Amino acid sequence: MSTRLAIALVALATAHAHADTDTGGPPAQTMRTNHTEIAVGAAARALRSSSANALTGGNLGGGAFGVARDVGHDLGLTLQPRLTLWLEAGLTTGSARGSLFQSMATSIDSYDLTAGLAARYRIFQRLTASARVGLGAQRVRVAIDPHTSPVLDEPPYDHAWSALATAGVALDAFALARPPFGLGVRVEAGYVAARPFGVNLHVDPPDGAITLAMTSAGLGRLDLSGPTVAISVLGQF
Repeated sequence: MSTRLAIALVALATAHAHADTDTGGPPAQTMRTNHTEIAVGAAARALRSSSANALTGGNLGGGAFGVARDVGHDLGLTLQPRLTLWLEAGLTTGSARGSLFQSMATSIDSYDLTAGLAARYRIFQRLTASARVGLGAQRVRVAIDPHTSPVLDEPPYDHAWSALATAGVALDAFALARPPFGLGVRVEAGYVAARPFGVNLHVDPPDGAITLAMTSAGLGRLDLSGPTVAISVLGQF
């Protein structure tokens, strides 16, 4: 009697395992295998505001570096087998060149630090779609090249920190998706909403010199908000 019961239990477990693997995708417990991610790539932000276009006709372009962690796995959150929740942090650089009054060369350089959450849905074993939101800050430096003006000896500049919010959608395609390592490419489109900040170009005075109001020039508030695109190489483990 006990032998027949044991055989019946083994047969039932085998049938259940076959049912999990015959649905066309991996079993639920193997869907989330790699839980840490590093991404390196390039990013660009289109500048659409009148204040930015007064300084440059170009767009901010630079590099992007990000790290992410599957917090759904760490916190034991029960989501759908194909849906995961990731905590992300990133650094994005950007620079643009232009001209002021059609004669003086200008430069804008930015460094963005962000953190946020992303919901990722695995469509197929090697294809994942995601949506993310984030908050952070950007450090921006605006300067004029003194060689393009006959009255400038030193580069007038200004720099400031400002808050920003980001949102985006992405598609990840993996060449390797199984543990212990995953390798893929991400294409992302999004938007950066940056808080405008005042720009007051000035030249650093020599030590001990008195700074006068006439030695600085206010350019108003600069808005670097705009749509973004990025492409990155992903490594997961």
